[in-house]
Amino acid sequence: MYQVMLVDDDLAVLDFLQRLVPWREMGFELAGAFTRASEAVERCRRGMPDLIITDIGMPGLDGLAFIRLLQEEGAKSRFVILSCHDEFQYAQQAVQLGVQDYLLKETLGAESIANVAERIKSKLEEDRRLKLQADRLHRQASESQSALKEKWLRGLMAGPVIEEGTLLGPLRDFGLNADLGRIIPVLCRVYSFHDAISRYGKEEIVKFIVENAAEELLGGEPDVLFIGSSARECFLLFACRNELAFNPYDKAAGLCRKLQQAFAKYLKLEFSMIIGEAAASGAELKRQLPELLDAADPLFYAEGPALVKIKDLPPAGAEEDPFDHYAEYADRLNRLLIEGNPNAEPVVDSFIAWIRDRKCRPSDVKQMVWKLALDLQLKLKFRQAYDKERAQQAVGQMMNAGEVREWLLRFMKEAVSQAEQISKESKKAEIVDARKYVRLHLDRKITLEEVADLLHLNPSYFSRLFKKETGENFIEFVTRLKMEKAKELLGENGKTVEQTASLLGYDNKSYFVKLFKQHYGAPPSRLI
Repeated sequence: MYQVMLVDDDLAVLDFLQRLVPWREMGFELAGAFTRASEAVERCRRGMPDLIITDIGMPGLDGLAFIRLLQEEGAKSRFVILSCHDEFQYAQQAVQLGVQDYLLKETLGAESIANVAERIKSKLEEDRRLKLQADRLHRQASESQSALKEKWLRGLMAGPVIEEGTLLGPLRDFGLNADLGRIIPVLCRVYSFHDAISRYGKEEIVKFIVENAAEELLGGEPDVLFIGSSARECFLLFACRNELAFNPYDKAAGLCRKLQQAFAKYLKLEFSMIIGEAAASGAELKRQLPELLDAADPLFYAEGPALVKIKDLPPAGAEEDPFDHYAEYADRLNRLLIEGNPNAEPVVDSFIAWIRDRKCRPSDVKQMVWKLALDLQLKLKFRQAYDKERAQQAVGQMMNAGEVREWLLRFMKEAVSQAEQISKESKKAEIVDARKYVRLHLDRKITLEEVADLLHLNPSYFSRLFKKETGENFIEFVTRLKMEKAKELLGENGKTVEQTASLLGYDNKSYFVKLFKQHYGAPPSRLI
């Protein structure tokens, strides 16, 4: 639906144009009717209509001056003039202003107006079609340029060292003034990728809007080039001269802050940025880009988006392997599930504090988090509520420790709810409580009489009930859980046979070995 505006100081003519012309049937919506051109100007400033029909002879601002003023303010509207004057000078001025039609009021009728409106509508539709085509061609050209820049970047980082002209030559085609002699690379990294995906849905959309926003914000700056590497990371290349009178890092930092603020304000995306050293050659630039990516690990522990020079980044931590403490956190999270306790914050916050303190490698942290989640699913035989591949991708995309914390909390809340639902589906509450008690006390010797007494049941009755409801007798169930735990302790946690037997409440090592061999068909020494 196109918009039409009517402007005429003659109320009878204005009423005629509003009431007797079937605008909606012709595809137009009335955007307003005014007796004074000055009032129409104010309305146009809030949104230009597609078609404006105006009188010439009006007090104050006449029709021709009204059209001229709107055109000076950027109006792309189509204009039709109504006039009582059949004089050449008015028609001549109207043509000079690009007016579509010049109608005499004495010949004015609904049919003549309808004919004019139909002609203008056809032109508007053609304009719209051409604009869509131009936008599509521009988008294709932009995407092609973006793809070429990304291809050049990947080739620079992954390919062999070749001639200098081949390394930096394409930058001139991309609009960067590489002849200035120095190039400062900047790594731009999304601070919270989960927020980006939550807002825009897909990685390719995130990458597209960031690239387009950067191109617009930089405004064709000849000394700056933006190259999208992925939805999470991109690079800025600043060209500068090697001179003492001017500090190029100040300019680079200023433009980085401008982009950070604009991305946060308009795209609702926060970015951290690391400014590299000035490279005097393509070989130096090739060396620096991977170094910037490797140097970004400390940003994983930043409390918010950062802007920092690579030389000012904090030193790497001791790189302690978080898997050294895997058993501790696996047990603590497992206990929350068994207890049905959704308050995982103390355990998760303890884990986050631990990795922050030791500055563990982000890749190791994410691998451990994924294994914790996967093991909890497998141990408690959850339904496949989680898409494993999708969850693994979500963990791999985490850009900071805060995202790890939020994901783990969400996972535990859902997992506890899921485990509770599974428990409620068991036929007998006594069986649910018995199983929960065993899982929480695998470190002790557990007897049927002890659990029966806890449940206020006769031991014989409890034994028959457990067998009927589960298909295995109670002692078999206890032994199975202990052997599964033993395999975990011996294999992944590196415990000795003696330590494992003690941790599972067995005083007699030989008896433990016998049970293990009966359960798995091989002695525990095979797993050490």
